Amino acid sequence: MSTDRYDAERLQGKLIASGKEDVWGWSGRAGGIRASRRAEFLVSAAKLSPGVRCLELGCGTGEFTERLVASGCDLVAVDLSEETAALARKRVGERARVVVGNIETGEGLEGLELDAIVGVSVLHHVDLAATFKHTFSLLRPGGRFAFTEPNMANPQVWAERNFEPVRRLRNVTPHETAFHVDELRRRFESAGFVVEVCEPFEFLHPSTPAWLVPTALSLESRLEATPLRSIAGSLRIAGARP
Repeated sequence: MSTDRYDAERLQGKLIASGKEDVWGWSGRAGGIRASRRAEFLVSAAKLSPGVRCLELGCGTGEFTERLVASGCDLVAVDLSEETAALARKRVGERARVVVGNIETGEGLEGLELDAIVGVSVLHHVDLAATFKHTFSLLRPGGRFAFTEPNMANPQVWAERNFEPVRRLRNVTPHETAFHVDELRRRFESAGFVVEVCEPFEFLHPSTPAWLVPTALSLESRLEATPLRSIAGSLRIAGARP
C-alpha cells in the first residue's frame, strides 16, 4: 500500500471514530441483523471457541470484536487507525487484545501463532498478496479463515467504486475495490488456501426501515433461491490453510 493509500485509510479511521461509521448502518434493526449474520458466520466457519487463537483484521471500532469475543476465543484485533483501535479497546476491555498494526507488512503482529483469521469488509482495502505473505503466514497448518466482503456484481457496490458522487456519499476511499465471487476464490486458491465456501449472500439493505424488515427478509429468501443471488450485496468466503 502506498503512502497515499495509508493516509487515506487513516483519515477514514478518524472519520469513523468521529461517528461517520453510521454510513454502514450497523445500529439500525436491519443493520443489527446484518451484523449478527456476519458474526455468526465468522464464528461458525472459523470454528471459534474457547482457546482458539484468532486474529481479527480491520477491527475498526470493535463492532465485530465485541461479538467475536463472545465465542470465548483468544482474540487479537488489529486496525491501521489509532483512533478506531482506541474505541475498540474501550469496547472490549480485557476480553481481547487490540493493537495498531499493518496487515500488509505484519507490523504489530510479530510473534503471533494463529488458529484462525477473520474479518468483515477489510480485504478490499488492502494489497491482498502482501497480506497473504505477511499476515496469513501466521496461520498454522489446518488453521481456518472466514471473511465477508462487498460483491462487485451488486449494482450499488459497483456504483460506489465507479461514480464519484456515490463514492463520496458512501464514504468509500478512492483506492477501495470489491470482489467478484470467482475472483475472490481464485485469489485465495492461488495463494495456496483450501476454499470450502465462496458465495454471494444478502439482499437486506442497512437502510431498510424497521417496519419493512420482515417483508424484506421474506423477499430476500426468495431472491437467494434464484439466479439473482449472484448480485447480492455481499460475499462470504471460508476455508483453511493446508
